[in-house]
Amino acid sequence: MKTLLTALLGIEHPIIQAGMGGGANAEIAAAVSNAGALGSLSSIAMPPEMVRAHIAETRALTEKPFAVNMVTWAFTSNWQEIIDTVIEERPPVVTISFGDPIPAFQRCKAAGLTTILQVQDTAGLKAAIEAGADAIIVQGNEAGGHTGRRSTLSFATQALELAGDIPIVVAGGIANGRGLAAALAMGAAGVVMGTRFKATNEFVGQQVHKQAIVASDGGDTLYDEINDIARGSLWPNRVTGRAIRNAFTAEWEGRAAELGAAVAQQTPRGFATARMADPDHQPNWGGEISGIITEVIPAAEVVQRTVSEAEALLRKLSAIQ
Repeated sequence: MKTLLTALLGIEHPIIQAGMGGGANAEIAAAVSNAGALGSLSSIAMPPEMVRAHIAETRALTEKPFAVNMVTWAFTSNWQEIIDTVIEERPPVVTISFGDPIPAFQRCKAAGLTTILQVQDTAGLKAAIEAGADAIIVQGNEAGGHTGRRSTLSFATQALELAGDIPIVVAGGIANGRGLAAALAMGAAGVVMGTRFKATNEFVGQQVHKQAIVASDGGDTLYDEINDIARGSLWPNRVTGRAIRNAFTAEWEGRAAELGAAVAQQTPRGFATARMADPDHQPNWGGEISGIITEVIPAAEVVQRTVSEAEALLRKLSAIQ
C-alpha cells in the first residue's frame, strides 16, 4: 500500500497510531511501527526526562520509524521544554497539534525533522498549508479525546481541495479497513486511528476502559467540557473532549456550572485527584467508532486486519465500471 504518506515516512502501511495521552508509550508505539505502520509516543504533561526515556525505549524496541506527538499549548508550564527535548532527541517523525503549533513546527523543520501538523478547523488547515507542513492530519469531531467541531468527511474533503501536493491524513471515526479504504478512495494519503489502538493489549490504560469501548454501540460517547472542568484544564480554540459515558458523566452532564463551582471550592486538581480513584469516574476518551470495536487485540493485529480489509475493498472498487 504505497501512498505519499508511506513514501514520506518510510513506512509500509498508511496508518498512524494517535498519540493518546499517557497510554501511548514505547510498547504500543514500537508494536505499531514493527507492524509496518507509524507508532506514536505521547508527550503531553510529561517531564522532559520522561519523554527522553520513552524515545530511548522505543528506539530499543524498534528500528522502524516512529513519531512523537506534541501539544503546543500551556497545559503545563514545561511544554516549551518538551519541544526542546524532542528536537534534541531527533525522533524520525514529529506530530504537533492544538494551541498555536506553527512556531514549534518552524523550529522542528529548521532542525531537519519530518513534521506533521494536526488541525481541527479551516483556519488551522490554511495556516498548516501556508507553513508548508510535510503532511496535515485533519481531525473530525467523531474522534475520541480532544477534537474540534468539524465532521470528518466534509473537513477531509475541504482539505483535499485546498492542500495541493501536501499529503492529507484523515482522523476521526476510523478503526478498520473500511475507514482506510474510504480515506484512500477520496484521495487522502493515510489515516490516524486512536480509539481502535486504545483497545489493544499494549495500550497502557484501565482494562475497564478498554472493555467499555468494546461494549459501546457508538452512540454513548459525550462531547462535552465537563471532563476538562473536573481537571481544571479547559482547552482553547473551540476544542473539546469526546469520551465514553460513565458514572461521572451521568452525574454531571448538563451541570457544567455546578461542577465548576464544586471544583473551585477545592485545592488545585483536588477534585480530579479524588475522582481518579474510581475508574468509572475517570475520563475514558473514545470516539464514535467504538461501536465497531468488539475485542481487545494486539496492536499488530489491528494493523494487519485494517490493511487486509482495505486492500480487499479497494480491489472491489477498482473493478467498478
